[in-house]
Amino acid sequence: MLLKLAITGIKQRFRDYVVLLMGLIISSGIFYIFASLAINTDFIKANSGISIAAQVFMFGMVLLLIITMVYVSYANTFLLSMRQHDYGLFMMLGAKKQNIGVLMVLETILLGGVASIIGIILGIGVSSVLSQFLFNQLGVTIHHFSPIYGPAMIDTLTVYVVLFALAAVLNLSKLMRTPVLKLLHVEDEATNVRVRPVLQALAAVLGIACLAIGYYAMAQIMTLQLTAIPIALVTITLGTYLLFSAIIGGVLTAIRKSRFAAKRLRTFTLAQINFRVRGYTRILTVVSLLFAMALGAISVGAGFQRQIPTMVASISSYTISIKDETPNEAKLAKQLHVKWQKSYQQTIQGDTAYYNEAAFAKQPFPMLANPAAKNDGRVKQFSLPEFKKKAIISSDFLALSPTSNHIRFLNNSDFNNLKGQKHQLTIIRVHSNVQDRKVLEKITASQQRRFHEPFFNLGGGYSGFVLFNNLFGGLEFMGFFLGIAFLAMLASCLMFKILSGANKDVVRYNMLNRIGVSQRLMKQAIWQEVGTLFIIPGVLGIIDVLFGLQMFKPLLYNPYEIVGWTILGFCMLYGLYAWLTISLYRRLVVPPMQLSK
Repeated sequence: MLLKLAITGIKQRFRDYVVLLMGLIISSGIFYIFASLAINTDFIKANSGISIAAQVFMFGMVLLLIITMVYVSYANTFLLSMRQHDYGLFMMLGAKKQNIGVLMVLETILLGGVASIIGIILGIGVSSVLSQFLFNQLGVTIHHFSPIYGPAMIDTLTVYVVLFALAAVLNLSKLMRTPVLKLLHVEDEATNVRVRPVLQALAAVLGIACLAIGYYAMAQIMTLQLTAIPIALVTITLGTYLLFSAIIGGVLTAIRKSRFAAKRLRTFTLAQINFRVRGYTRILTVVSLLFAMALGAISVGAGFQRQIPTMVASISSYTISIKDETPNEAKLAKQLHVKWQKSYQQTIQGDTAYYNEAAFAKQPFPMLANPAAKNDGRVKQFSLPEFKKKAIISSDFLALSPTSNHIRFLNNSDFNNLKGQKHQLTIIRVHSNVQDRKVLEKITASQQRRFHEPFFNLGGGYSGFVLFNNLFGGLEFMGFFLGIAFLAMLASCLMFKILSGANKDVVRYNMLNRIGVSQRLMKQAIWQEVGTLFIIPGVLGIIDVLFGLQMFKPLLYNPYEIVGWTILGFCMLYGLYAWLTISLYRRLVVPPMQLSK
């Protein structure tokens, strides 16, 4: 009988259970995705390019664990509040508290276990699809990465089951102390928000101070080294929480007392926002941190994606050189997206490489305008006398004859009469190494087989592209991979929180409908109310990222170069999530029919 009542209760609130389950599935899926990278030490060592990457991932794991604890804690609180009335009803029908407690614990752990298992499966699927997509788009080579990673599965399942078990014990303790009548009428109780100006002021000052310390620590990453990360982790998390709990509530209270609040439904909307911000402090903190992590990860990934071609352009004027092109190599070369192509004759005699200077007068050899190690990659064509002076010290030109110790330029007749090993050289510059990487790889492999030259002796920017991809491609992949994953998690967090409270909000909007408020004004109020909940953590998250990019100055030429475009693109996706949430919420709470006045 008790089991039938429980199943009936679940059916009656099936929509709420689906929202809860989906939120937990996404949460556990993202946790698995991060864990599959963070605890895979072989993957980190092979692809990070920085020595402290493992420690950085561990701190990231701690932050994600804190976020998960908040998320699971809220999910269990929501589950208990959703079932309290049902539990009270069961007790009124004669069920013992002990039996109800066992039912609640089993229900909670079962929900957590099912959500974790489905989440892990989802995480594996997303990892497979997303990683393959990024491999194709970025052109990076990743070692020791596998979407199916056993230790990450065990860790994810353990974390979620343990957290749900602890939450179930806490919920059981609360249930045992709550009288039956209070359980039956729990949904009818009003939530009182106590305002303490002095404590709010102290919290605001402490919150700003914590954020300032965290931002300073990130800016001083070269001085503080690894210590900067835990300092920033603790202070920014605490500062964000204190800021949401103090300053925003105070600002909203001040606005409510102004003339601005007296028009239309602004008083109602501001009261709703004020109530939500105070009640959503933890979840808004989580969303703000996830927003910063997602945007920061994508910004860093985009930074490396942009930097690798810049670095390649700065080390060589051409992409690849082909010696004595075969018909097959010529066929492959035609598949390249060529920016320019030039051909020269070369004769090797002893340890000297000879060139026909007439060919360089007719087709000037492009060289880097600035040979310094850090340059803008601009290419320049010099006059023949100037070129001959620069060629003997140009790494680009010397790479055309890696086994020769000397270089000589001869006039046309002397070159034609010269005896030795004659070669035809073709140098090519492509528009994008990423776009042509597969063809370039085939041409390079063919040249290596024919001339038995080490890969990096072949010269050209493609060898640098491979080198930089090995060094930074892993960081580029991690940035985009984790950024997209965190974006999905932050959207599900706030969407879950807002939609899960829709049942209680229906009463408020029905009341507005009864007193004659138009649907247009109600929909407008929802846009303002829910939109504000998305905007507030987003703004703070952007500020976190702008300061946080200071940490990557040692690795990136200019971490802020394209951050504006990254923020714009990210905010468009974030706005799409907000629009979807508002649309779903509006359908749930706005009465379908307008009552006549």
